[in-house]
Amino acid sequence: MQAPISKPLIAFFGATGGCSAAALVHALNAGYFCTALARTPSKLTELLLSKGVSQSAISAHLSVTQGDVRDVSAVKSTLSPSGQTVSIVISGIGAYTMGKVTICAEAMTSILSALADLKPLRKPLIAIISSTGISSGPRDVPLPLVPLYKVILHNAHKDKYNMEQILADSLAEVAPGRKEAWIRGFVTVRPSLLTNGPALGQPEVRVGTLQKPAVGYTVSREDVGKWIFDELIANEGRDRWVGEKISLTT
Repeated sequence: MQAPISKPLIAFFGATGGCSAAALVHALNAGYFCTALARTPSKLTELLLSKGVSQSAISAHLSVTQGDVRDVSAVKSTLSPSGQTVSIVISGIGAYTMGKVTICAEAMTSILSALADLKPLRKPLIAIISSTGISSGPRDVPLPLVPLYKVILHNAHKDKYNMEQILADSLAEVAPGRKEAWIRGFVTVRPSLLTNGPALGQPEVRVGTLQKPAVGYTVSREDVGKWIFDELIANEGRDRWVGEKISLTT
């Protein structure tokens, strides 16, 4: 698969559901060439068809690797199909449970390890879907939700936080005599509590940053996926978001 020069080739992780799937739908419908990693590729195809993506678009514009995100070889195949390394990586990996969870951190470690093995000439931009409630800046969740975030969602959010730190450290560690970073930058997307509702779009969706967060209760997965597509995929000015921690809410 060779992506046209005018459009970036995009890799999606966690695309069988949630925000990453919503972004993938927009990308395929707009004619972008995409790759995805899925443990059950047929499940991904069925999901995309149910969301209005045609079989012809899937066949022409999507390459799916079967495997687990913790398998570096499968991740490498997703990041570099036919020898062409992707320009943008979208990771929506996540699991919400009260028990211990480490999938976000493990997935990010695997993606970065795969890129280090590939050593791409053109380093990709990574966008991760994290969460509000783990900010080091001003409070980004409504006060009534703080107990929910601190108790019930503690383990899931600890995993998201660790994922963010691993990604940030991959650039911070670059120094003379130390390992090279194989990404050109990253964007952290921090939605508030996610719903399965329809996309509301602008102006209902509010966008904030680390220092000036948008504080709200919920946002739909469809709206998060649409924002990722509009701002980080279709927008040639996407680099203005590099290094930012973006809060999204309605």
